[in-house]
Amino acid sequence: MNQYLQEAEYAADDVVISMRNVSKQYSKEAPAVTHADFTVREGEFVFITGETGSGKSTLMKMIVHELTPSAGQINVLGYDLNHIRHGKIPKFRRNLGIVFQDFRLLKDRNVYENVAFAQRIIQVPGAQIQKNVLNALDMVGMADKYRRQVTQLSGGEQQRVALARALVNKPLILLADEPTGNLDAETAWGVMQLIDRVNRDYGMTVVVVTHDRGIVERMNKRVITMKQGEIISDTADSAGEDFYPDDTMPLDYQDVDADWNDDYEQ
Repeated sequence: MNQYLQEAEYAADDVVISMRNVSKQYSKEAPAVTHADFTVREGEFVFITGETGSGKSTLMKMIVHELTPSAGQINVLGYDLNHIRHGKIPKFRRNLGIVFQDFRLLKDRNVYENVAFAQRIIQVPGAQIQKNVLNALDMVGMADKYRRQVTQLSGGEQQRVALARALVNKPLILLADEPTGNLDAETAWGVMQLIDRVNRDYGMTVVVVTHDRGIVERMNKRVITMKQGEIISDTADSAGEDFYPDDTMPLDYQDVDADWNDDYEQ
């Protein structure tokens, strides 16, 4: 196994995301999410799909605690997001790697500095940053372009840098919100293959929000489909397996910080 990421020593059936009867309402006339109920286990790859306005991005924002639910219960990595203290939110988010449709790279910095920025935020020792950044760039095939300005990169290359930035802090969950929305079909497929490799090779839990049914059908993963704020299907249910026999969340997750990998010599 690549030493960049080490497998987390958790049982295969550990629940890392749990939503119980979750609703989000911006107004009485416009419920964004209604009675969402699902769980995601350690190491799963899950698509959340639906047309524009179906509520899938709102669901993602609640998982990262950008939004709070109007009703229902959300637990992620052992954190009760309904009652998490404000001071605990940065520590909670260190365990999440997030990839956006619009990349959100720093245009005035080169590839290396964009990825290193994520390390400096969590105060990784300087001697370790270079190793971690180059390893992350190598994973996504961008190590040879670490000096390039991001404005000189193609859309696909920028998304690879964004993926490296999401991975460099060794998160437990990778969340991608429309990661291929601004890419052509061939480039989009290459990015999704990279995300799939992260899931397969390192056992990282992956949740991808997308409206691209072509990629969803091609990937052959678990699919949660939303329509008008409701989950209308979940292929975990149709698989005929008892995926989630235990509603409890493993409490030890909340003690995991960004430096769970022994590569950090703090």
